[in-house]
Amino acid sequence: MAFLNNNGTQPLLHALESLRGKLSHDDFLLLPLVILGSVYIFNCGSIIPKKDPYDYMWFERPQADAAACVQSEKRSRKAADIVRQRDADLIIFWGSQSGTAEGYAHRLARESHQRYKLVAVVADLADYDAETIAAIPSATLAIFIMSTYGEGDPSDNAQDFISWTRSNPDVNLSHLKIAAFGCGNSNYRYFNKTIEEAVNSLLKLGAIPFTPTGKGDEATRTTEEDFVEWKERLLSTLCLEHELTEAETAYEPEVEVIKGEYVPQRDLQLGTPFQKAGTKLSATTTAIVPVPVTQRTCLSRYSAPGRSVIEVKIDLTAHPHIKYKTGDHIAVWPENAAQEVESLIAILGLQDERSKPIRISSVSANKELEVPASTTIEALFCHYLEISGPVSRETILAVARVAPSAAIRDGLSAIGKDRETYALFLESDYFTFSRLLALGCGMDSSASWHELPLSFVIDNIPRMQPRLYSISSSRIVSPRQVSLTVSVKPSLISGRPDISIPGITSSFLANTRDSDDTVARRSNLYVQIRESTFKLPATDNTPLVMVAAGTGIAPFRAFIQEKARIASIGKQVGKLILFFGCQADSDYLYADELRELSTSSLAGKLKLVVAFSRAGAQKVYVQDRVRQEQQEVLQLLCEQDAAFYICGASTMAKEVGNTLSQALQETRNWSEAQIMEWRDSAKKSKRWFEDVWG
Repeated sequence: MAFLNNNGTQPLLHALESLRGKLSHDDFLLLPLVILGSVYIFNCGSIIPKKDPYDYMWFERPQADAAACVQSEKRSRKAADIVRQRDADLIIFWGSQSGTAEGYAHRLARESHQRYKLVAVVADLADYDAETIAAIPSATLAIFIMSTYGEGDPSDNAQDFISWTRSNPDVNLSHLKIAAFGCGNSNYRYFNKTIEEAVNSLLKLGAIPFTPTGKGDEATRTTEEDFVEWKERLLSTLCLEHELTEAETAYEPEVEVIKGEYVPQRDLQLGTPFQKAGTKLSATTTAIVPVPVTQRTCLSRYSAPGRSVIEVKIDLTAHPHIKYKTGDHIAVWPENAAQEVESLIAILGLQDERSKPIRISSVSANKELEVPASTTIEALFCHYLEISGPVSRETILAVARVAPSAAIRDGLSAIGKDRETYALFLESDYFTFSRLLALGCGMDSSASWHELPLSFVIDNIPRMQPRLYSISSSRIVSPRQVSLTVSVKPSLISGRPDISIPGITSSFLANTRDSDDTVARRSNLYVQIRESTFKLPATDNTPLVMVAAGTGIAPFRAFIQEKARIASIGKQVGKLILFFGCQADSDYLYADELRELSTSSLAGKLKLVVAFSRAGAQKVYVQDRVRQEQQEVLQLLCEQDAAFYICGASTMAKEVGNTLSQALQETRNWSEAQIMEWRDSAKKSKRWFEDVWG
């Protein structure tokens, strides 16, 4: 060092000699203690330096990581390649918007291997070029599990595949056997359209159907049971065709959980939403960011216990790169209820380990990790697994197979033995995972779940999914303060009206802390803006016909705010009609705001038509009001090229659609074919929009 050369040693020695003259006897006694204390703190609680478990990384060539990244990026997009690499008997493609179809794909792969020792690979449709399915060997069964949402739309990751099937490619699939299952909702006009379209296109190219296509129906809440029946039929057919013998189904973990290993704090994920490795932002989504809740307001309360409608406002100021457009959706990542977290930790006997780091890794080459690799048990149960959701019949049977006693095994097996028995059971109770384990303990009080592997819990509980809400504020009125309108409506059990099942996300949002709240509750949310097709027309003077019920009013409140701001600066806006259905004036959401706008900046432009279903002797629904105003509605839609929007429950949307069809038949003598052609044309020209659910 420069300060230790011959020219510099004398000044340094003089300085040390001078310092020694100023130190007392007590200083010399205290100095070793100070040094030891400093060493103890520097070495994180040890006099002897701890070996850094990641010390080896200092000696790795950085280009090794770079090469790994390049190799990952060059992963083959040919579906047949992964089939040949794994010598797969099945390849299961999935197209999923909310994670349901993806979960089913992994369940089918796991069961086919455990029960029949078949090799199955699970494939995200977005990861492979659609035309390469033609090269899949004839010995491999290609299975498609795909969801339909909105107006017959495929999931985002299935868009390219569906586009390929629509292009009538010149390929021959006469060697390929296929099976398919769809997730849909019969309340929607295009029930399971995606899987039907995909299968029909593949059959036209010569593909051979292996079993009838299965269809899950969320309208009847039977998607899970529909899938189980289809899966059993598929596996039974496989068993017969290939003369397979079912193996003893012992639990085989798909993940490994390591406890007691040192994990740096920076590596722990303790609430940040988990995303799979390689996940890329699409052009229609923003990054996931933490935002503060600035206000939480109760808009309406109901007589039913726990039911209300709230408005939650969040602040995007800290994220200037995050922007939204009027009509967009916002995805919110919830937390499980604290009571469920505590119950599950207690019944598994993990109280002493709840805050200690754990490492999780996938032991299956077929499945990517769906939870953080480094976290804690408490964070895992709070943020990353939906432990507050109801358990399926298959989960009950899976738990029965690993039960700690014969009494519990037999009791749970009896509950889940068939669809009818399970349905009767649900009429009188409901079970989250912790409540299911507690039920088992009630069957044998001497038994304990303390030996249940944590890997089993991770394998059998769905990962946490975000929930989508329509943004109820206008970008030009409130660019940084974003509002969402939330219905807090616990589900009720038919046989036990005293038991209510809270919604995971709505209950979480109802308990967030706003800036004026002194209760110690979480004040930040993790959110993501997702682009919606629910957009205002490009021209301000295009008339709008809007139909909503309940919280379906959210995007229309934003539309009206925006139109009011445009009108306030002297620009012309078109006629606006809002049909809104609610029970009574007490739950007429944003009533004062809408009435004020209809008499001020939007006077003569905004017409409010409200249907109260509980306010009088006769129930009046929103479709009844549309029928009463049909002359003006049809005049706007057919003669002034107005944009038509409907938002709310799918049953309501269906009734409104039927009302319009009937009006067109009665007043204009249109045939059903003409009505369909008109509606489809309106959709293609961005004049007909639906955002419906349930």
